[in-house]
Amino acid sequence: SCFIPRDGYKIVGGDFSGMELRIIAEFSKDPLWIESFKEGKDLHSVLCAKTFNIAETDVKKETPFKPGVTYRDVQKTVNFGLAYGMSKFKLADTLQIQVNEADKIIKDFFKIVPDVERFLNTLGNLGKQRGYIRTCAPFRRIRFFQNWDEARNPHNPKGFAILGEIERASKNTPIQGSNGDVLKLALINVQKVIDENEYPVSILLSVYDEIQTECEEEFAEEWKEILNNIMIESAKTVIKEVPIVVDCKVSDCWEK
Repeated sequence: SCFIPRDGYKIVGGDFSGMELRIIAEFSKDPLWIESFKEGKDLHSVLCAKTFNIAETDVKKETPFKPGVTYRDVQKTVNFGLAYGMSKFKLADTLQIQVNEADKIIKDFFKIVPDVERFLNTLGNLGKQRGYIRTCAPFRRIRFFQNWDEARNPHNPKGFAILGEIERASKNTPIQGSNGDVLKLALINVQKVIDENEYPVSILLSVYDEIQTECEEEFAEEWKEILNNIMIESAKTVIKEVPIVVDCKVSDCWEK
């Protein structure tokens, strides 16, 4: 509520929904993830039920190994953690549970989504082997790992740890970086449509995977639909099979 539009204007924002998970689904081709998105299901609940072998109606129950935290909370942490190359040690630290418990959760999870594990491992190995990784097609932006030579030096006692960092970054970059590619393209397309049609709209800012604009009040509802369509079409440049969802809203302040 600290950020408000001028008099006679509205804040119209669009926020990509679950883009990291959609990118993972698109490029891993995991059937369970793709099916969940296509059918509009709650991915966290679907995966949670299978990971912990419980009914979907029970996913919001507390876990026995971490009172106060639901099974779905744990699953959500795992799902998003994948995009950051999360290890069993990081999961254990995040949830404040034993490492062996975190290890079992991750192993049980990958048993139901082996294509996701294969996809992430392929990315990690590519980065370690080549010394660079790229974002997804069609942009394929390249990220070089400046300390790659240092990591491969057999006499370097820190080499193994550096390779671990490169592996995690190699899993992360195609997911987060491709998300960034999509947002940049969407920003370009939004500005282009505004300029070509002389719409009473201006881009205020982008925060991670959202675009916030200021729009004349009378045009706000119409612009919301236009913004939604631009963002979806921009994302389709990278994500071809998995449905794209954008949460657009008209507000008197910047809302998350």
